[in-house]
Amino acid sequence: MPGQLRIACIGGESTGKTTLATALAASVSGVVVSEVLREFVTAHGRPPLAHEQRAILEQQRARESQCAASHPQAVIVCDPATTMIAIYSALYFEDDSLDSRAQEYARDYDVLLWCRPDIPWVAEPGQHDGPQFRARADALLQSWVSRQAGQIPVLEITGEQGRIELAQRLLKACLGSVWQPSATAPPT
Repeated sequence: MPGQLRIACIGGESTGKTTLATALAASVSGVVVSEVLREFVTAHGRPPLAHEQRAILEQQRARESQCAASHPQAVIVCDPATTMIAIYSALYFEDDSLDSRAQEYARDYDVLLWCRPDIPWVAEPGQHDGPQFRARADALLQSWVSRQAGQIPVLEITGEQGRIELAQRLLKACLGSVWQPSATAPPT
């Protein structure tokens, strides 16, 4: 594969972002950039406060940049895109001050995979919300995606079954021969 490819997942809580990111990276011997927000919740035993959102966004961005610099020829799968910190800030604190930064950072992704909330919501440690917040996050994402006006391809991942296979097909259709899952990669 020539050069680097950056794919990022967006979607509310419990929409399968981590499962998808892990499977896609494994299929191409890629690298997953893990979620700063999840680590924050685990370390602090609580979700971040309004004034902590910007630092989390910048830490996620720094983690992505460090991974990109360390793996110049890799497929990098960001779980999630920095976009999600801006979405959560708007959702929980009615603060859209991170939106322009998130839009700027999103230009570095080659593709966004939008995991839709049409799968059962499953609580994970540290999650404090439920399906109603996930639906509200999805509505904010709908608005955010529409403001992108085609700057970045956004592929919708839907359905309770076959999400990984769907993502593979959509990435192949969007990226063509650049998307080359390994024949020896683990099955998805």
